[in-house]
Amino acid sequence: MSGADVVDIKTVTSTKPQHEEERDRLPSDAEIELRMLELRHRIKNILAVVQSLVDQTLREGVSITEARQVLGGRLAAIGHASDLLLSGAWNATSLGDLVRASTTIGGERVLVSAPEVEIGSSTAMMLSILFHELECNAIKYGALSGEAGRVAVAWRVDRADGERLIVDWIESGGPTVDAPVQTGFGSTLVSKIARRLGGEAVAEFSPTGLHWRFSAPLASLRS
Repeated sequence: MSGADVVDIKTVTSTKPQHEEERDRLPSDAEIELRMLELRHRIKNILAVVQSLVDQTLREGVSITEARQVLGGRLAAIGHASDLLLSGAWNATSLGDLVRASTTIGGERVLVSAPEVEIGSSTAMMLSILFHELECNAIKYGALSGEAGRVAVAWRVDRADGERLIVDWIESGGPTVDAPVQTGFGSTLVSKIARRLGGEAVAEFSPTGLHWRFSAPLASLRS
């Protein structure tokens, strides 16, 4: 290469002092205020859920030891949902990831097979508790009380009815189940959560195992 072919490449650098560049990268006062408002709203939502769980648990009339254990599991479920939301944009998370995070005791015996659906942060908190309660019920009385039992979790979006999300929790391989004479507090909590999300829940107790179905408008679950 001749001297005429040599191109002098110079690195272009900013002429601003370093402290000015660092200042420009800082969020504005308006951005900080917006983030603080969002954080305040999130904390209020979490505290409202926790307060509701504490009230519900204490109303169940169990011993202090049992209440501590039950409440600990429910709070852990909220923690799993919070971890998922914090790992993303907080506003939404994957329903599949939420179900897997909320059913860690059952592990691989809880099979999730469904398309990806995003749900909102408030919905995620509620559904994490709901799936935790279903898993606890399966461990105590249902399919997960024995080694051979399995749970299949699936959902679909029914667009023929204004886009409703339909979730099925189907247990198999466990003991024969009968409809309870009296509804337990866990089942009552599940029904309350379903109604709070603007949906409805139906439990079918068949000889092969519990089939629980939840349906709600998809738009409300994304809020």
